[in-house]
Amino acid sequence: MEQEQKSTTGFENIMESRLMPYRFWLFAAISAFLLVTFVLYLPLRFQQMVFTSMMEGDTHAMEEGAMMSGNEHGANVYHEESDIKEGLAVNLSVLPAPVSVGTSTRLDFFVNEKPGNVPVPASDLELEHTKLMHVIGIRDDMNEFFHIHPELMPMQEYDPIMASTLSTPYVFKKPGRYKIWSEIKKDGVVHTFGHSPILVEGEGTRSQKQVFFARNVIADNYQVAFLFDEPAVKNQATDLAFDIHTLTGQEIEVEPYLGADIHLTLIKDDWKQFIHTHPEDHNMTMNQHGGLELFFNEARANGDEKETHSMPASGMMRAGPHGIQFHVNFPESGLYKAFAQFRPRGIDLSPDEALTASFWIKVEETAPPKRVSQATLVVISLALIVGLSWGVKRFLEPKV
Repeated sequence: MEQEQKSTTGFENIMESRLMPYRFWLFAAISAFLLVTFVLYLPLRFQQMVFTSMMEGDTHAMEEGAMMSGNEHGANVYHEESDIKEGLAVNLSVLPAPVSVGTSTRLDFFVNEKPGNVPVPASDLELEHTKLMHVIGIRDDMNEFFHIHPELMPMQEYDPIMASTLSTPYVFKKPGRYKIWSEIKKDGVVHTFGHSPILVEGEGTRSQKQVFFARNVIADNYQVAFLFDEPAVKNQATDLAFDIHTLTGQEIEVEPYLGADIHLTLIKDDWKQFIHTHPEDHNMTMNQHGGLELFFNEARANGDEKETHSMPASGMMRAGPHGIQFHVNFPESGLYKAFAQFRPRGIDLSPDEALTASFWIKVEETAPPKRVSQATLVVISLALIVGLSWGVKRFLEPKV
């Protein structure tokens, strides 16, 4: 009996020794399978699923935006002056020509109906943010920027054409190529007109484009923090916030500037897209893109450039509970420049003046896929491999 037990034990030992290499290779194969599955395949598959889901969400948002645009299309209309063949128009005349730096230039805006250039009296226009007309100008490097308000000149009401012309003097301080937009409101509809670019002659640099992405800048004697969840994405609602403090960090209140706490104007650097919006608790309107915005260009309060200095990212403030909130929908991807115009409460400025803080924004074509960090994936994968390998090893161990 004892001899039989020894014989059986010896046979088992022989079989165990013969099976050992196969167990090793089986264990190695299972480990390799787990490694490929949890380190390579599953993370890539997960990221692909997230990206697909986000793309479907983008499409849905674009469809919703298109529906909103259709419902609100009548509220705001954009025109290029040169394209208007019929309907309301504004024609710009610049005198004297050629325009020169440092010389007083008169900008005349003739409001009329096409065809026939039939005058539209200024008395038929409606106030929009306390003004009959807003005029925006920008140099092609996105630096020289003004926001002014033409008016009906005295005695003009006796001449039908002059009664339809809003005028203002302006002195260009730097040479270069400028584009001007005018905005009026009639019958409840806001119309923005893009006028042909003009060339300003004179000494000095004609263009000096500089793109920077500082999110905290100094405007006059105030710190302005610009916060949003970057990156901004085309045709997706983007929440923006501005928080304004003194240089010593004391939060300030703002007083109304042209009927709003802040006038936020954004323009794409190729002049093809213009957005003008106001804080959530003020008069916000929809443009044809479906965003809470109004066609307009960058505007500096009185035509006088307020110098803005960028601060290092390490000094960036977080927006406090009193940060002024906006919603913006960017209709195209690309580079935009944002101009936030505001008046600190009690500041010694004329009613039409404001301080301006400017920021560059890069708008992406599509949202980048949200991905789990590589470090997290490695830790999870290693933990799963160790756990499963231990289970396989226990399963393959010879039973005593």
